[in-house]
Amino acid sequence: MTIIEPDMSDKINQIQASYHPAEDRILLNIKTLNEQVYLAWITRRFMKIFIPVLHGQHPTSGQSLFDEKKAQLAQIEKQQTQLLGDFESEYQKPENPNYPLGESPILLAKITFKDIYSDQAQLILEPEKGQGIILPYHADLLGPLIKIFAQALDSAEWALELDPILEVPQETTRLQ
Repeated sequence: MTIIEPDMSDKINQIQASYHPAEDRILLNIKTLNEQVYLAWITRRFMKIFIPVLHGQHPTSGQSLFDEKKAQLAQIEKQQTQLLGDFESEYQKPENPNYPLGESPILLAKITFKDIYSDQAQLILEPEKGQGIILPYHADLLGPLIKIFAQALDSAEWALELDPILEVPQETTRLQ
């Protein structure tokens, strides 16, 4: 497995998701500060499972992956992160890119978790065979991913019936 960790040398710098009509897929492009580039295709089927996972929900049952209070706090963090992100800047291609998974995108097929109930929770995105991507599973990354995928899904016009969970809050809310 190739690991993307938020340490100093491999911190995620930019994430882009763009719909490609000829492929009928979304291309996920992750670039780190040290110019490593990870490319992955996301199909309609995979996205339908992936979006609830980004919201802390089990993809088939819809049940929370966390206890209720932790889930509410995580939702607030995601909302705040979505509001703070820079979603207008153009993706900047690295001058000397390194492609740990290869220059051709992998086709994502599986989602698993590691240490989901700890502060070091990880989201593992894998193809059927070969190396995948391990991302930290926390609001600092999940909020921007939700916003980025919402924009790509608008272009895709896949009608996944996920509108309520894709909505970006207009303002942050607080727990009483």
